[in-house]
Amino acid sequence: MKMKAFIIKTNTVIPPFNDHCGDILILNEKLKDYQARVLSAAGFDCVRLEREALKNENLSNSIILSDDIFFTPEFLSEFLKRASALDAPLVRAALEKTLFARQIAILQRLKENESVVEYPFYYSKSSSFDDGLAKNAVVNPDEFYESGHFPDHMIGKDHFKFCVTSKAIVRLCEPIHIAMVNMAANFARLARFRKLGAAEKLGVLFRARSINESKILGALSVVEKGAKVHPTAVIEGSVVKAGAVIGAYAVVRFSVIGGGAYIDDHSAVKFSVVGENAYIANNNVIFFSVVYPRAFLISGPYQFSCFGYDSAIMNSIPSDYRLDGKTISVMCSDGVKDTGLRFAGSIIGHRTKIAAGLIIAPGRMIPNDVTLYPDPAMVVTKVPEAAAERKGAWFLIGGKLVDKI
Repeated sequence: MKMKAFIIKTNTVIPPFNDHCGDILILNEKLKDYQARVLSAAGFDCVRLEREALKNENLSNSIILSDDIFFTPEFLSEFLKRASALDAPLVRAALEKTLFARQIAILQRLKENESVVEYPFYYSKSSSFDDGLAKNAVVNPDEFYESGHFPDHMIGKDHFKFCVTSKAIVRLCEPIHIAMVNMAANFARLARFRKLGAAEKLGVLFRARSINESKILGALSVVEKGAKVHPTAVIEGSVVKAGAVIGAYAVVRFSVIGGGAYIDDHSAVKFSVVGENAYIANNNVIFFSVVYPRAFLISGPYQFSCFGYDSAIMNSIPSDYRLDGKTISVMCSDGVKDTGLRFAGSIIGHRTKIAAGLIIAPGRMIPNDVTLYPDPAMVVTKVPEAAAERKGAWFLIGGKLVDKI
């Protein structure tokens, strides 16, 4: 008989998408479906219910969590091992405040102190639930570290260090968490590469037929049957689903590409998630971003940003860095909050379209179903017939071309 996982329903809606937290996509899978899949694989039957209904259930040897929690299988396994060793009727998951917690597990509306962050994620040994009796099982998530290199005048040091771990947990309750949970899930894939056993490593080397790093990363990729990858494209440490098209000289590195997505010639997708039937135009660069299904992105680059269903971005710039070097603030449910991060882009709502020439400040949200245009005074809408006869300089004044100022 399977154990039970009781998932407590919340009313958490994530702007600007205005989707319930369970419908937010994580590596192109809805959070609620992801939770059910991971828990089922670990031997749990999922029951979704209101918190009040817990009193009618026998909670012995069960997991209890809120429906806005993302966690990896490795975190679940580590938590259960630590919870089983504790002499307590109820054990709560707590995350040690290491680099992962400072960079990814931020602004989560959780109880915390100087050393740990506590999650509404429990293992019950008792038939009843009283979270006032819970003891913490503390997990240190950090496993591996990677660095991205930047000039020291940009971030105060010569590299940007980030955590790559398979033991991730994030509460998805604010807009910035759309990007955070996808990064955590994608980094978990990379951490699993780092932890391959000896036999698995030999298998990868056999497939790569080389000790060249690029060929090994290519062998670690999963390119499904039916995906079309141009021979000149570079695919490293990535998942490319059936029906996706990867164009000539494109680069897909440590990313997930959904079925039917089109990555045009010379584009680069790095540390990102591209949804089903999304279109990334030629020469574009997508970096640490989440692109929902059917989004259409021209020009770029687009960094540290999220793009909703059916959005379209035409050569605009969602900025991701403040030139004064200060950390970036974002809108949260209880007001504007400092992320503590030096890089944060925009979240573009479902079906929103942005015309060319717009610059969006770091950390901004654009609502669903709006269309943004630049200042009409900066757009050429009509070319005078005289321009064909009188060569030389013309000036754009108030949206009109004139030959003198």
